[in-house]
Amino acid sequence: MRRWGLVIGIWIVCWTTPAFAHLTGAFADFLGIVHDENTIDKLKKEMAETEKEIAELTPRIQEMEDEYRSNQNEAVDKLQFYSETGLDTWLALMTKEDDLVDLLGSQWLIERNVDEYLTELNKLYLAYMQLQSAKDSLEGHRRLLTMIEENLASRGQFLADNEGVELEQLANYLDIDWMSEVEDDLIAQLDKDRQLTDTNAEEWARHLLVGTDYKLGEAWLNKHSKLQYFFRSDHVYVVYKKKDIHVILLGQVLQNSNRDAAELRFEAGFFNGFLLPDTLLEELSGFRIPYQALQSLPGIYSPYLEQSNGELLVRTK
Repeated sequence: MRRWGLVIGIWIVCWTTPAFAHLTGAFADFLGIVHDENTIDKLKKEMAETEKEIAELTPRIQEMEDEYRSNQNEAVDKLQFYSETGLDTWLALMTKEDDLVDLLGSQWLIERNVDEYLTELNKLYLAYMQLQSAKDSLEGHRRLLTMIEENLASRGQFLADNEGVELEQLANYLDIDWMSEVEDDLIAQLDKDRQLTDTNAEEWARHLLVGTDYKLGEAWLNKHSKLQYFFRSDHVYVVYKKKDIHVILLGQVLQNSNRDAAELRFEAGFFNGFLLPDTLLEELSGFRIPYQALQSLPGIYSPYLEQSNGELLVRTK
């Protein structure tokens, strides 16, 4: 952080007024717990749970991949067999079979074998999609873990850079950095994303259409936003980063009070590893997804959203 500029500014104020009399910012409420590790318990808990999910998912993915590769090789062998012998076999049957009933019976057997093979290919495709989804989930967990570790590292660096500084002064530094470096820009980015999802919810849902299932994927939102979003079954994480600044917001997608939209509501936030005071968190509004836009999708009548790893699932009642 830009400590020298802050220190000079604080020195001037302290020289003209009683020490710390100017402390009126939100972080002043946290003077006594700036060093308290309990303020980052939630962040550490999320990190531990993410590590556990990675550990559990990794061997399962390997099992799925081994099974998929085995079935894939078998499918390739069958495809090669049908490609090389299918037409020749059919022509041979046509020339050798004198009885029409026998010929049609042979045709039925060939078609049945082909149908069974196509069914196997469909199962193989579904297995591939499940494997890919599991891999995407694992990668999402790993990226989220990296973000949490970066946020905690920012806290360690801040305390190391300001070793021996009084708690009141540390709180003052956090106040100034938040107001000058984060607040306005973060609110503007969140507002921009809220407008984006409010007016493009249908496009967002169609972007990740799989069969008849509509999904709002984090990848689409990340492509259009300067923030970084992580969708998981328990929480949605929003990351704001720039030089010396690292913010993580945690929230859930819930129905609003008007029952006409789902909104991302933040329940906790961390600025460089320090818990955001409620007064600052209340200023931040997440994205909004109007139900009316989702109702224009085929088969969606009374929509609601279900959180999942990497995406929000569009369900209908």
